[in-house]
Parts: sequence; C-alpha cells; structure tokens
Amino acid sequence: MSDDQKNMLLDWMRKIHQLEYAHRFESLEWAKTQYRIGLFAFSFSLFIAFSFRFPEVNLETYNNLWWIAKHDNFVAFGSFLVALASGYLTFTKPSEKSEIHKSTGSNYEKLRHEIEMLLTFSGTENVLKKRTAQIKAEWDNLDAINVKEKHFVTAKDKVKKFNKYPEELGFLPTI
Repeated sequence: MSDDQKNMLLDWMRKIHQLEYAHRFESLEWAKTQYRIGLFAFSFSLFIAFSFRFPEVNLETYNNLWWIAKHDNFVAFGSFLVALASGYLTFTKPSEKSEIHKSTGSNYEKLRHEIEMLLTFSGTENVLKKRTAQIKAEWDNLDAINVKEKHFVTAKDKVKKFNKYPEELGFLPTI
C-alpha cells in the first residue's frame, strides 16, 4: 500500500470518525429532549391532577391572587402546557430521531473498523483495491441524515484531539 493510499484511507477514516461522533451526539441530544419534555409533561399533569387539594382561601384573598394562581386559570393554563409538550413529543418524535442517529453512528463505527482492518492487514494490490471499493460503496449507501452543526464541530474537535490522522485531504497532490 502506497503512502498516498494509506493517507486517503486515513482521511476517509477521519471523516467517518467525525460523522460517527456527530450522530452519537445528535442521538444523545434527542434522547435528552425526549426525557426532559416527557418528565415535564408527566410531572406537571400530576401537579394539575392534584391541584384540587390546594388549600382553600377566603374570597377576599382569592380575588387578590395573581391570575395564574386562581385554580380555574391554573388548570386551564397548566393543561395547555401539558398538551403543548405532549404534542411536541408526538410530532417531533425525539425518541425515533435518537434511535435513527444512534443506528447511523453505529453504521459509521462499523465502517471505520473495516478501514482499520484494511490498514492493519496486508494484502495484494487487487485485494486492496477491491476492499477499498467495497468500503466506498458501503459509505455511499449509508443514509445521509443531517446533524446539527454544533455536533459536527464538536465531533471534529474531538477527533482532531486524537492526533491519529494526517492533515485533511493530505493525500491529494498540491497543484
């Protein structure tokens, strides 16, 4: 394997490693979103359900309460917030998005391991070309799901700190 071929494979591996981490970070964010909003909706709905046990106050004190502290308004507004949170979970489906990104990250990890094996074990030039073409085909067939830029940048910084990869596109000849 020539140095240029090795550097190209390492460049692919770096990109794949970055995408792997970016999808993992995206998956974790969607899982946290699901948990936080679900916990809010559950907790607040319980609070509303037991709001009938609020202490009774005399009419004069009740009339001086802020509008949200009045039971009817509290129940209506609180129910609206719970419905809004539940609707958000229903339509954005963060748990599904989390699983999709988790699966995509796993697929990138498998592909990265294939490149590691190719770089580690020697073979004939034909075997190398064939395996490289297979890896490229597998990479091309992976679903291209967008990740937030902040996750990609974080992943890129994380991979860069490993100091294992050559300069980006370093295998291309300078013109």
